[in-house]
Amino acid sequence: MTYSTEILLTQADCDIVIADTNEEIEREQFNITALQRSATLRTGDATEDAEAITALTDQITPLETRIAGMTTGSEARTKAELQLRALRRDREALQDAQLKQGARAAFRRLRALDSAQRQLAGLQDCLAQVTARRAALPA
Repeated sequence: MTYSTEILLTQADCDIVIADTNEEIEREQFNITALQRSATLRTGDATEDAEAITALTDQITPLETRIAGMTTGSEARTKAELQLRALRRDREALQDAQLKQGARAAFRRLRALDSAQRQLAGLQDCLAQVTARRAALPA
């Protein structure tokens, strides 16, 4: 983007804009660092949730088969059915969490990170143009 640096008439004007822009750059760099950390954590959480759901399903499937072969009303079957219900509840809780936060939340954070990186590039471009303008002005 081309900035209207011609409206800066003195080196002092440029110095003020450069200082302001440097502050904005520092804030944006901090924001990027925070977003990168958040995106990494959320992506890791989403992956861990998916792996946990798979692990629970891997426990549920053989348990269902085992229960089907047990005598109805037996103590062993009752214990196995209680275990099955608990596993299903855990899996459903993870699936609910994924729906609320999972991949969509990770994507939103990555999108915010991209936006912040573009903002930083624009600020750095602005800084370069104002610095060039300052060099072209008489002292």
